[in-house]
Amino acid sequence: MLAFLSTLARLAAVLAFGAALGSSSAPAVVSLSHAGPPPTGAIGRDVGDVSCANALSGDVDFGVVATTAGKPYYPSACLSSEYAWARGLAYRPQYYVNLADPGHKSAHWGQGGPRTCHRGPKYDGGCAYDYGFEAAKTAWGYARSVGASGAGRWWLDVETDNTWGYTRNGVAANIAVVRGALDELRGHAHVSAGIYTETTWWTYITGATTSFSHTSVWGGGANSKRHARLNCRAHSITGGPALLAQWISSGIDHDIAC
Repeated sequence: MLAFLSTLARLAAVLAFGAALGSSSAPAVVSLSHAGPPPTGAIGRDVGDVSCANALSGDVDFGVVATTAGKPYYPSACLSSEYAWARGLAYRPQYYVNLADPGHKSAHWGQGGPRTCHRGPKYDGGCAYDYGFEAAKTAWGYARSVGASGAGRWWLDVETDNTWGYTRNGVAANIAVVRGALDELRGHAHVSAGIYTETTWWTYITGATTSFSHTSVWGGGANSKRHARLNCRAHSITGGPALLAQWISSGIDHDIAC
């Protein structure tokens, strides 16, 4: 009952603040989420385009919401409803964006960005950086379009389901894609950006580079909560600290805060 009264008090405070602002062209967004990250041991769930048809329960502490539908530059059809669900949980929504490195045949390759891009080579480093930078920028726009502030944690989904380069130049370009996306997201106020991956994926895609050793990790690959908890390590897959660890049970993605 005390927790219920506390929730009512917070809701009343938000509504009173909105009333004090007077008339506005945009309605106030009411959220009961705490602004800070979830504490160690908190349980969450990550959702995306493939989980549109699944029921979203409120028995978790936080949600990680896909902005993209499995690959960059494709918005998730469920972003609006899944963001609304995550916003109603105890802790601020987190977001992820799928990355890839399709090379110069992609329509999004060489379409602008902060680096000089030479479109001729299949895996030009400048083009790759720009591709990642613009992919993250586009995903940010998707989140903003459903009313999200975008503040909080963002994750770059780096997995072998998408197209990557596996030659020497391809791997270097893969790394540039990740770096570009990280730089774009970190350019926003009140945002931290990390990498979601598994050890095998990271090895294939980046050659197990340790150049992101100061970047936080959301680690996949566990098949139980106990296994996921063991993946909460000070130096994880990329060499950076693990902040989240995922496990999959009955087709549902679960996460634990490290």
